[in-house]
Amino acid sequence: MRKLLAFAVGAGAVFAVVVLLANRLPPSQPFAGVGPTANASAAEDGLLHWPLPPGAEAFAAIDGRRMHQDVVAQSQISRRYRDAGHPKFWGRIIGTSSDAESAEWLAGRFKSIGLTDVRIQPFDLAPQWTPNAWNVSVTGARKTLTLDSAQPNYASAGTPKDGLDLEGVYVGLGSEADYAGKNVRGKAVFVYTQVGLQLGQDWTALAKRAEAKGAAAYLEVDMLPGNMRYEGYPANTKTPSFTIGSGDGFAVRDLVAASPNQALRVRVSLDVAMVPNLKTALVWGTLPGASDETIYIMAHRDGWFDAAGDNAGGVASMLGLAEYYAKIPQAQRRRTMVFIGLDGHHNSGEGSAVGGKWLADNRDTLFAKTALVINCEHPATIQTYVRPRYEEDRNIAWSNTYTAQQWYAGGASRPELQAIAVKAFGDFGVPLLKDANVRPPLGDLGRVFRFTPGVATSDFNHYFHTDQETPATVPWTGLEASTRAYARIIDEVNKLTLDKLQRPPES
Repeated sequence: MRKLLAFAVGAGAVFAVVVLLANRLPPSQPFAGVGPTANASAAEDGLLHWPLPPGAEAFAAIDGRRMHQDVVAQSQISRRYRDAGHPKFWGRIIGTSSDAESAEWLAGRFKSIGLTDVRIQPFDLAPQWTPNAWNVSVTGARKTLTLDSAQPNYASAGTPKDGLDLEGVYVGLGSEADYAGKNVRGKAVFVYTQVGLQLGQDWTALAKRAEAKGAAAYLEVDMLPGNMRYEGYPANTKTPSFTIGSGDGFAVRDLVAASPNQALRVRVSLDVAMVPNLKTALVWGTLPGASDETIYIMAHRDGWFDAAGDNAGGVASMLGLAEYYAKIPQAQRRRTMVFIGLDGHHNSGEGSAVGGKWLADNRDTLFAKTALVINCEHPATIQTYVRPRYEEDRNIAWSNTYTAQQWYAGGASRPELQAIAVKAFGDFGVPLLKDANVRPPLGDLGRVFRFTPGVATSDFNHYFHTDQETPATVPWTGLEASTRAYARIIDEVNKLTLDKLQRPPES
């Protein structure tokens, strides 16, 4: 096992050196003029492409460029929903028409590939939090700014019908030290932060601190370049709360500096509703094998905005595996393969991930003879760097490769599976964080990993959950590498008997 880990880390180190020595992509603004029809053309020139290892020539049929077309198709579903009258809160959102279109599209792709027993299994949803309209503006130094990047955090409380007119207070990074000597009760607080700066705290801790101190509105500035709209979830705040892009946030900070003797005025309005009688669905397809033992491949369908990395890339990877194995004769597929497009998890509270809960509740029936579950989630995103030192005017700079993945492969109780996964990722050039997650990365394998042998990789990148997570941020090379590694894992698992993989349920 140590040799395999050393191999993977060594391969990753060599890959990193190659990245540094390779010609860089020219300075780019991936979110400027790159639409879902671009088919990665803005990103693919110069991308490093990991060659197939000896003996793996069959995996050449898993084509990253082909899979990227499915990323684009899902982005187009999101944009049709946006253009149909949802300009600010859009995506493949659970319970909406875009969710239904996504399910129909995926069922059609399953049928075109040749899967059997293709079906859409509907589920009723609890009332869903939906923001109908909102506006945030700030006045100071004889100037009024409308903060167009303001995005309400999921499950935030709304405001009264006429909105709120509040004094604004700048509280830096939102720590206890930043609040020292400041009275924020009944005021709007501006906190400046970035994912990872909370040093181990849940990201909602900052909003909860503001609530505890009596703030009447909470506005969190994401300091990543690009003035992105970011959908933070789940907030579940009793105070109206928003994320703000860095451009708007720094403009507010400049107003504070320009008017030291004048309080900022902040106008906030947020109309939200809990919409009843909505539905979502699981989408099923099957490739019969030579036995009734099973391998499950899952990917959630939902996401905010284009949701290209999270999780159009995962769905595309699942489809790539379906296409590959559909061309192999049934007699040569040791186990039946079941593909599931999950309803997803980008909602919260009662009714969240209802399809995933159904799978867990029916585990004795579904997973009694399961050798492997692979959850395809965020399998490839372009590697980026924020304001790299000595790089003028780059803001977020793109590399010519893809990000390292968090990963989980059965945990300590399934060493054979972990060894298979580590070698497969190394063979196909999937960079990993050095250590496996103790539990799966946040996502849908978390519903079933305690009683099935499961594999998941995932990355949480700079564009995650933003309106700039376009198809161009998903490199075809990374899609290809991750999907080929998943296929190698499947083939190696099919050499093992169930008793080598199944374990008693973990606590």
